[in-house]
Amino acid sequence: MTTPRQPQSQTLDVNGLALHYLDWGNLGAPPVVCVHGYTSSAQAFNALARRFLDRHHIIAPDVRGHGESGWSRSGAYQYSDQVGDLAASVDKLGLSRFTLIGTSMGGIIAMAYAGAHPDRLTHLVINDIGPEIETGSQRITQMVGSRPDEFATLDDAMAYRRQMSPIVAGRSLEDQRELALGVLKQRPDGRWVWKMDPEYIRQRVRIGAPQRPALWPALQRVTCPALVVWGTDSDVLSESQARRMVETLPKGELVIVPGVGHAPTLVEPAVVTALERFL
Repeated sequence: MTTPRQPQSQTLDVNGLALHYLDWGNLGAPPVVCVHGYTSSAQAFNALARRFLDRHHIIAPDVRGHGESGWSRSGAYQYSDQVGDLAASVDKLGLSRFTLIGTSMGGIIAMAYAGAHPDRLTHLVINDIGPEIETGSQRITQMVGSRPDEFATLDDAMAYRRQMSPIVAGRSLEDQRELALGVLKQRPDGRWVWKMDPEYIRQRVRIGAPQRPALWPALQRVTCPALVVWGTDSDVLSESQARRMVETLPKGELVIVPGVGHAPTLVEPAVVTALERFL
């Protein structure tokens, strides 16, 4: 069996934190920055990266408090903190113009960044999230707040993740393992625990998801071509909001992923076809 291509693990010192990112190489090719969702990590884009790494320079950061990135000592986990990290990171990496892809929470970060820096983006992809909160956000908060703190084995953790997410369950076992290793780590006693900062989880359970910035005006300021990816079974993004986003974006286009909930993996045939043309 062929060993899948692997990225390089890198770290940037940004806003007083060591922020980790995966760099898939191909320096000099058009850069693509991918920002993951609340329960995920940089590994969420591995399958997408392997499809496009021959034509693009793909960079996937771990958002502060997630994956291998540092934890904020002051509990600074507002969207403004995350957008500031993204802005400082792309500046440090010397990315003057790039494509930005954001899934769920990463889509909020991407929309806010795009509205503030429209001249920096060549393309924008917003995956299954909108400016307005819908019912699925509360479901995610409850799920994270009630999940087990630890697992005896990685297989137990993977089984739990399959149970909680049909999207994860539909991935290959190799993909599931990569995704799990992005969000879980093994303690010295052999048990597996979540990588996310517990204070981040406590904040969200106690007061809910952070208040979203004013994203409808941000979308109006986006001058580059933009894709809105919507899973038809999603409870985080409704069809009506997705269509309003496309109408608000000056160069917006809707990609419909049938029979898929929150959030599409971006390697579904409908998305891959759109990205092949779009990028």
